[in-house]
Formats: sequence, C-alpha cells, structure tokens
Amino acid sequence: MVGAAIKRRIRPWGLPYLHRWQWFYDVSRSIWRAFSWRGVWLDLLDRRKVLKNPVRILQDYQGIRFVLYPWDKANLLNLVRRTYDRAEFLAIPRLVKGGDIAFDLGANAGVYSVLLSRLCGPSGRVWAFEPVPDTYWRLRETLALNRCENVVAVQAAVADRQGTATMNLFDPQFSEWSTLGKPSMLGPDGRRVSPSESVEVPSHALDQFCAEHGIERVQFLKVDVEGFELSVFRGAETLLREQRVDFICFEISKDPLKGAGVQSRDVFKALEVHGYRSYRFEKAKGTFEGPVEDTPEEWTNFFASYKDLSNVGELL
Repeated sequence: MVGAAIKRRIRPWGLPYLHRWQWFYDVSRSIWRAFSWRGVWLDLLDRRKVLKNPVRILQDYQGIRFVLYPWDKANLLNLVRRTYDRAEFLAIPRLVKGGDIAFDLGANAGVYSVLLSRLCGPSGRVWAFEPVPDTYWRLRETLALNRCENVVAVQAAVADRQGTATMNLFDPQFSEWSTLGKPSMLGPDGRRVSPSESVEVPSHALDQFCAEHGIERVQFLKVDVEGFELSVFRGAETLLREQRVDFICFEISKDPLKGAGVQSRDVFKALEVHGYRSYRFEKAKGTFEGPVEDTPEEWTNFFASYKDLSNVGELL
C-alpha cells in the first residue's frame, strides 16, 4: 500500500524527466554514430555494399532504361549504344504511328517493346510475347522502368498452333538465343554454344489469338523467334491472306533456322504467297531497298508489306 502511494506521488513529475532522458540518450547515440570513427566506418561499409551490388539500372542512347545484370557486363557498350539495332531503330519509326496496334514476338528484355510503346502512344496498344520465364520478368522490369502503360506482356511462345511448346534455354548471357529448336550457336569466343535446359511454355497462333481478343488489324508485327519465323507465319495465315497485317519486321538468322530445319528462302516464300514483298533497310540512305527474295547473310532483319516500301515516305 505504501509503495503504491509513493508511485502515485512520484509518477506525475518523474515520468516527463525520464522520457526526456530517453530522448536525449537516443539522439546522442545517433549523433555519436554519425560523427565518430565507428559511425563513419559503418557508413562506408554500407555504401560499399550498395555500390558492390552487381545489378545496375542504365539508360541507352535512345533514353530507354534497362536493368544490367552481371552476365551483361561483357556486352555493356553494345547494350548502351544498341550497336546491332541501329538500322531497325531508324526504320521502325517510319512504319509505326500513334494509335497503331503492334506485336513484339520474341520480346526478350523489351527494348523493342519500349520503342513500339512510344510510337503507338496512349491511344495504341503493344502486345509483347516472351515465353522464357526469367526473360519474361526482365521484360516486365523494362516496361516498368520506362512506364509503358500501353504494353501487354504475355508469357507465351507464338507458333503455328495453340497449346504448349518446349523452349530450349541457353545460359543467361545468351538468353536471346533461347528457341523452340536446338541450334548450335557461335559464341563471342569462337566456340559453339548449345541450349543447357528446357521448359514447357504456353503457345499461341496469331490467327486464334487475334480472334479471341477482337483484334481486326495489326499495323506492325515484329518477329524475332530464333528460327521459327515460318511457324509464326503459318499460324497467321488468315491475317496474312486477308492482308490484315500492314508491316512486318522479321529476322533471318542461319544457325537458328538450321536448328529449326528451315531454309531462309522458305520464310520469304511464306510471305510472298500472300502478296507480301520483303525489303532491306539501308541505314546510310534511310530507304527500304528491294524486293528481296533470299539472303546469303548469316544474320539480318528484313521488312515486309503488301505495300511498296520503296515509297514508304508517300504511304505514311
């Protein structure tokens, strides 16, 4: 009873002093940490941990932000300069305008998806397909970093039928080579590289996908599916026959085509039967040259349309 009475008398004036002392103690410790050698050392360690993080966010010459992972460092300058994509980055803006619907098949980390997003604008729509799970999430990262609200990312392959397909995966530094086939690719060091594992993924045919989503016309179709371009065109036979795809950018790469059991001429012919002619974009002149029926080159992107692309300036 006596103890309780003493507590009741002391608590009203004692607690405020106790609280002030606690505040002073906490602040003093934080200041001491900030200005003491120990505090400085801890700050340096924290800073070093942050800077040693192997993952960086960079920006390329087009102002496209992207995540640089450790396995990308050897290719850093090409990624920033987009060395292998300069011609396409000049050609595509001549074919895509605001309000268009564009498809990016084999979107990989999403650089072309961002370009198409900017060109199609808020009133347009981009469908970006990337079947490899890890690469799909890199695509999502790139889209978020560049605030691409008009892009729909789809984790699926595009081929000649609906269902599932087996993707053969290369190691992360060669993820852009992952394919439905089993090619032997020539690495930067001159040695041949093959897929290291496989995964089952959903697969769509463009005719059925567009029908299900009410897409009547596709203004631009980019196809980079590592040798399975012919399979994509077979799955889009109705769209192509009715010429409901205005412009197509497709890759011819001999090693992936060999892994798919396809000749480059087969790809050109699949478009020609529906009235599409193929052209090469000449970067120096800024013009589409053609028509082209085949190529001996190991790797090149071509553009196709039922329109005459040599007069593209008059078409847009």
